Parts: sequence; C-alpha cells; structure tokens
Amino acid sequence: MKMILIGLAGIASLSAAPAALAQSPATFSAPVSNDVLSRMFGWWNSAFKDPKGFTPEAFLQYSPDDAVMRINGVDRAKGVVSLAEHFRVIQTRASAVEIKLPFVEAFSSPDGSKIFTYHLIDAVENGKAGHEMVMGYATLRGGKISKIDFISLEGIPGPFMK
Repeated sequence: MKMILIGLAGIASLSAAPAALAQSPATFSAPVSNDVLSRMFGWWNSAFKDPKGFTPEAFLQYSPDDAVMRINGVDRAKGVVSLAEHFRVIQTRASAVEIKLPFVEAFSSPDGSKIFTYHLIDAVENGKAGHEMVMGYATLRGGKISKIDFISLEGIPGPFMK
C-alpha cells in the first residue's frame, strides 16, 4: 500500500492541455483550481480509472519529456515513458486511488517557477484503505511540470486540520 501511495504522491504532480497551461496563474498564495499541478492531478484521478489512461503522450500534456518524480528523496521516475510505466504498475495493484482536490494548502514561489503543496491521497489496495499526507513542490519549466519533489507520510491529518 505504501509503495502505491508513494508513487501516487509523485504522479499526482505531472500533466494539462497546452491551452489550459496558458491559463495557469503566474503566482498565488492559496489553493487554486487552475494551476498546472491541480489540473494534472485532476487528469490523473480520471486516468487512474482508465486501463489505458497512463501513456507517455498523456503525460506530455503536463510535463516535458525529461520530467523527474522524486518521492522521499528517491527518484521514482525519470521521463514520461517511466512515469507512464510507474503508474500503470500502480493501477494493477490498487483498486482505487484519489488525490484529494483542492489541495489542503498551496502557493507559488514569488517568480512562479515552483508550486508548493500539502495534499492528501486516499487509496485502496487488497481491500484495505490507506491514506497519505504529501508535502513538497513542483518545479515548472515552460508552463509544464519538470520535477516533482515530495515527502509522503502514511496517515491522516490530526485535529488541527478539521
């Protein structure tokens, strides 16, 4: 379960149609729904339900060919081919996964080159529910997500989040 959620934490960070990319806010100080990371995670939630949803071409909507997904200090995928393969494996192991939107917290760097986020992921593997708390950032290049660097912990938020 943990490996599925760790992989999802990272993916949840990489894809949007070129026209939609142009609509991303340059900077923001609270969660928004139209930043490239939120749009990619929305796409990801839908793609997970489609056995053919994770393709290199689909990831290219949101990420350059050389995108990197790093979770807990380990590169889980390098490039869109690797991203697609990584998440197809997760599809075979988990019966359900959802990256919760909107993010609990999110803001951009002052220059708009990074999106920092705290978000939650729910998943079901072998009939057992799992929950992750994920925090980190995505680096943007040319309006696309070039790197995801997240820390992911199993668990649910404490009472301070309610």
